Amino acid sequence: MFSTVLAALGLATCLALALHMALPYRARARVDAAVARLGGWFRAQIDRATGWRRRQRQTRAAALEAERVIRKARQSAQQGEGRADGEWDGNVYRPKSFDKPKKPH
Repeated sequence: MFSTVLAALGLATCLALALHMALPYRARARVDAAVARLGGWFRAQIDRATGWRRRQRQTRAAALEAERVIRKARQSAQQGEGRADGEWDGNVYRPKSFDKPKKPH
């Protein structure tokens, strides 16, 4: 039974390829474009069916990471670790004094 089905699929594939080769260029291009669209649609349906958990997990992980980074930035801004005296103008920090860079030579 399995070998009969496999042989029938092989024969159908060979006949489809022979018909494809016999088509004129423009008809062959249209058939290729239609098959590509159909394949893309099937691929999108499979991705949509199987990828929703992954997207949900990635979205949740990104939100948690963003919250962690924001919390860390707020804590470091409030504690002022290793920072000279200065003042904030909106989100711009302006120190009262700058250390002059040393000359490279």
